[in-house]
Amino acid sequence: MTAVVALLTPDRFTDWRFTTGVMSFVALTMVVLALPWHRLSSRVILAVPVLDALLIGLIVTGDTPAAAYLWVFPVAWVASYFSIGVLIGMVSLIAVLRVTVLAVLGATVPGTINTVILMLTLIFVSVIMSVGAERNRSGRRLLRTQSDRLARALGRVEDQRARHQRIMDSLDVAIARVRADGVVEIANTAFRALYALEPDAHHHPARAVEYRSRRGLLTPASETTIARAGRGELFEGEVIWLFGVDGQWRALRASTKVIEHGSAEDGLLLLAEDITEHVDPGANEQAVRRSIAHELRNPLTAVLGHLDLVLERVDLDPAARRQLEVVEQAGTRMQELLQRSLSTPSSGHQLSGAPESDEAADLTELARASVEGFRPAARANGVAIDCDLEMALPIHGDVFRLRQAVDNLVSNAIKFTQRGGRVTVAGVHAASEVGLQVSDNGIGIAPDDLPRIFERDFRAEPARNRDIPGTGLGLSISQDIVRSQGGRFEVDSELGQGTQIRILLPVPSDHERIPA
Repeated sequence: MTAVVALLTPDRFTDWRFTTGVMSFVALTMVVLALPWHRLSSRVILAVPVLDALLIGLIVTGDTPAAAYLWVFPVAWVASYFSIGVLIGMVSLIAVLRVTVLAVLGATVPGTINTVILMLTLIFVSVIMSVGAERNRSGRRLLRTQSDRLARALGRVEDQRARHQRIMDSLDVAIARVRADGVVEIANTAFRALYALEPDAHHHPARAVEYRSRRGLLTPASETTIARAGRGELFEGEVIWLFGVDGQWRALRASTKVIEHGSAEDGLLLLAEDITEHVDPGANEQAVRRSIAHELRNPLTAVLGHLDLVLERVDLDPAARRQLEVVEQAGTRMQELLQRSLSTPSSGHQLSGAPESDEAADLTELARASVEGFRPAARANGVAIDCDLEMALPIHGDVFRLRQAVDNLVSNAIKFTQRGGRVTVAGVHAASEVGLQVSDNGIGIAPDDLPRIFERDFRAEPARNRDIPGTGLGLSISQDIVRSQGGRFEVDSELGQGTQIRILLPVPSDHERIPA
């Protein structure tokens, strides 16, 4: 407005009222830009449109009647963000200013008509803006109310899901829902313990290796119980054997069931019952531990279930609710501690030093099978895994245990490598030894921890600090296996740069290395 006036009627600036009003607007704008409005009350904010109205009145008295239309801005502002009482006060202030202008400039018929039209216009604009603003506020309140209701409903769903998970975890039978793509969607604690699945892992294959019989043929990844359940196969009472990461054999009776009233995308339920104590005479210790688990977990689950019912009451005293929540947290922690104690291998368990079988094999083929088995796990963790296995690596020994040792090394390399990293499995050729080298560019091992990595139950500090799951048994078991075959380990590692672990085994005297 100032630029137009300066261009068309510059003599208007000779009127002190116009000049004072314009300069005051400039000063007020600078103040508005400088003040921290988030710290000020609404009364201070209201001062701005009130000053606007007064300055517009001053400009109008400076022989600029068209400036009266600028009063629509403070009116619209007040109508949008303040109450009806404040809006009436603003319109009344403008009416007083307009009458004052008429009195100063002299009342005329056109001036009076213009005043009436102006006030009717401002009243109309103020009513429309106020109604629209109130509707917007009502809409926002409705959205907030609906959002709060949805949040409460989601909270109830999460509570119900957690309650169902606790009920599943209290069962001795391992249960999992396997989707059509082979992903383990939901699993209870017993299932994850048997198949050595991490709490946040849903991929397949599992870390526990599945066999058709004890120390028999390895079950291909496409024919494991999880893979078959993912394809929708129905079977009942099939006995399989798992060799776990703790070095123990477990016999399972596995079955699949259709989910009632479910869709094809829901997949199948996979049930596995540990029957080792019935088919393995050496499983007495495990049977005792499972009996203790049954006796302890059932009453604890009952207590937590009743606590959940009490905590759902809306009339519960706040002080009593806080006390019951403390009891619930303690019970949940007891449940977790119980599960951890049951999942820890017995302290008396040791691998035998002598191999249980001695057969000719190719370490290259064994390593390739291990890499293929862990490739989905590497993909799920965002880790690339490469093979450099061009030559045959003939060996004599216990092939089953050597495969377990290789699996431990590949699994550790994937687990301790960050997303975007790389793991490489390569063959090693020497004069009297053959072997494998598993390299990664992961978190590495500190120099002080390096001499202790083969100790049973030892876990390096970076693994503990990053909450990387593990028991500290893998390398200890692997060393026992390799030593029983007459082999040895070599380890090179640098903290933050990665690790190289080599398995070196003696070359059989009656074999020569040939291209694989």
